[in-house]
Formats: sequence, C-alpha cells, structure tokens
Amino acid sequence: MHELVMGIWAWLQANPLAGGGIAVALALMLWRRPGQTLKLLAGILVLVALGYLVAGIIDFTMESATVKEQGIERSQ
Repeated sequence: MHELVMGIWAWLQANPLAGGGIAVALALMLWRRPGQTLKLLAGILVLVALGYLVAGIIDFTMESATVKEQGIERSQ
C-alpha cells in the first residue's frame, strides 16, 4: 500500500500540470460543495488507512508463517 501511495505522489511531482489540475479541481469542489468534498476526502483517507491496516496484517501473518516453517524445519 505504501508503494502505491508513494508512487502516486511521485507521479504527481513528476507531472506538475496534472497535479495543478487536481489541485484546481479540489479547490473548486471545496468552494462549491465543501461538506460533500470533506466527506469524500474523509472516505478516501479511511480507505487508505484500511489498506495500510490490511497490508500490515498480511505482512504479520506471512512473517509468522515463515518463522513457524523455519522452526519446523530446524526441529526435523
């Protein structure tokens, strides 16, 4: 998940015209419908946080499985 977020950020930095367009669109959205825009941004932040949480759980599970597998191989 972190690689995806950092990849998007790097792409926006490499393409300032697209980044500026997105910033203008966000500014217009905030100006026209601030409540709805803030709900959208909050929803996106929740999805990103859930992505990080799921990625962390997967990493923890895979690491635990690897440690258990190594322990089984050592005991044989």
